Formats: sequence, C-alpha cells, structure tokens
Amino acid sequence: MKRNPYRYYSLFAWMGLFMIPGTVLFWGILGENIPPYSAALPADEFAAEIIANASKIRIGMIGQLWISFIYALWGFVISKVMEEVEVDNNLLSTVQRWGTGLTTLIFMLPCVIWLTVVYRPEQMDPQILQIFYDFGWLFFDNTFTLTSMAMITMGVCFLQDERPEPLIPAWVCWIAICSGISFVMEIFMPLFKSGAFSRSGLINYWIEFGLFFVYWWVTAIYLIKAINRLKREHANAA
Repeated sequence: MKRNPYRYYSLFAWMGLFMIPGTVLFWGILGENIPPYSAALPADEFAAEIIANASKIRIGMIGQLWISFIYALWGFVISKVMEEVEVDNNLLSTVQRWGTGLTTLIFMLPCVIWLTVVYRPEQMDPQILQIFYDFGWLFFDNTFTLTSMAMITMGVCFLQDERPEPLIPAWVCWIAICSGISFVMEIFMPLFKSGAFSRSGLINYWIEFGLFFVYWWVTAIYLIKAINRLKREHANAA
C-alpha cells in the first residue's frame, strides 16, 4: 500500500502552534522583552536592570534557543502545503521555505547576543553592555525582510488557490501579506531611541509584533485545518 504523503505534516504544524506560548514565556516574559528595555535608558540604569534580572534572562534565552528550530519545521510544512496550490512551478513555496528558515536565525542569533549580555554583566562597562543589547535588537528588528518575504509569498500563493473552498481562507492570506508589508516600518527603528518608532515604541514594537503574532496564530490554526483536509481527500481518493 502506498504510504501517506502527508505523514509528519500535522506534527510539524502543531509544533509551530505550541511554539507561540513558548516564545511568549521564554523570549517575552523571562527574557524581559515585553517590552524590551528602552534605548533611551541611561547606561548605568540599564546595567542595574540587567544585573538584577540576569538569571531570569539566561533561562529565557536558553529556552528560546531550544525551541527556535521549531519555526523552521513549521515553515517547511507551510511550503509543502503551498505546493498543493502551485500547479506550474514551486517558486513561491521555495521562497517561503527559505524565508522561514532564515527567520529561525533571526530568533536564535539575538538570543546568543543577549546571553552574552547576561553572562557576566557585573564585570562589563555599562556602556559596552548596552551596546551589545542594542546589537541584538538592531539585528532582530532590521532583518525583517527575510520574514516579510516568507509571509507575503505564503499569502500570495494561497490567494491563487482555485479550489471552490481554498485550503487557506483569503482573509488569512491578507493578514499575512499586510503584516509582512507592515514590517517596513522597522527601518525607522535605528533612528529613534524613544517614541513610537523605537524598539519599545507603539508602532515598532506593540503594533508590529502584535500583527506578527496574530499572523502566526491564525496561520497555524488554518494550516492544521488544511492538512486535515488534505489527509481526508487523500484517504477518499485511495
């Protein structure tokens, strides 16, 4: 009997869904990133905050490093479902796969940088400590194009689904496209230390990351539904 071509799909899709609360816990709560420390904070005050919360941040960054690989697996299964829609080539799914895979590094590298910040903070000059922290956020925010291309190509691909009932609803696709495009606002982040466009500001933190987590959540849910549908169709055809 021919093996089910959709084996492992559901596993990877559910892993992507469960990574969301894990990221909120490790990266956000334990990592002191809800919101991050303001770039306008004086170096001495910043260093005092880091030293006081160093143990918690270490746990958060280690935990986030441990789960970040899941984002790549989740992205790979999205690209496989996209291939069900692409009938003439697999360009969009390939771009999405690369974008999501590289986004995994955007999750991981800043965690290593912030682990460096809390490794021996009491021995470092406060200004150097702050510069390392800034480096992590500059990398995290300003590599957004890699994430955007994955989100936009996913949305564009599923909008072309010619099924009477598309695998992914159009409104989910538009959330992905609009969220991916909105990340362009991050180009202003290096220019501001306070205000709406700073790393902890209304636009470049609360709105941008809020939209990203909405995209992540609804896409994860409807991806699982699409996979279940593909499995049923395959079973009926068999």
